[in-house]
Amino acid sequence: MRNLNFQVLGEFHVHHADGEIRIVSRKARALLAYLALQVGKPQSRFRLTSLLWEDADQELGRASLRQALTALRRSMPRKAQATLVTEGEFVLLDPECTGTDLEYFLFSVEAGTRRSLDDAVALWRGDLLEGMDVRSSRFDEWLNEQRMVLRRQMSDALRKLTRLCIAEEDEEGALIACTRLLSMEPLD
Repeated sequence: MRNLNFQVLGEFHVHHADGEIRIVSRKARALLAYLALQVGKPQSRFRLTSLLWEDADQELGRASLRQALTALRRSMPRKAQATLVTEGEFVLLDPECTGTDLEYFLFSVEAGTRRSLDDAVALWRGDLLEGMDVRSSRFDEWLNEQRMVLRRQMSDALRKLTRLCIAEEDEEGALIACTRLLSMEPLD
């Protein structure tokens, strides 16, 4: 059973069976979002500190990372705390206990059917981690790269959906998909 569900398309939200989990710290939110996007892949403490606390020396960065991890655990319900795994020099989220809307989006785009593309479009609530401001140029660079890749996938999905709607003589569906594509890519 998945203890935590992450909404990363659009604004970042974390949901648990008991409701939404509120994380106040900007860096802790970014840390959790990054781990959610790397679910199951161990991330070195060095990588995380250089990504989020790039201006701090290594010792201060590691201390800040420990504080952020502690804050994350405190904000999670007891049942979900084990989802955040720290093993020596590595940190990760247990893939058996987490899920993201991005996983479903990518699966739907990959399937490429009319229904799955409709699902993908419905999941797209905005750019990846919209509105997240971490004040770290390294994190921002990483995030911008990820956003560009996903926007391209969404644009491709909308083009394909438009063609499928036209093939099915669904003019309204084609118009909706095409309008959405033009709102994302006005010069297309």
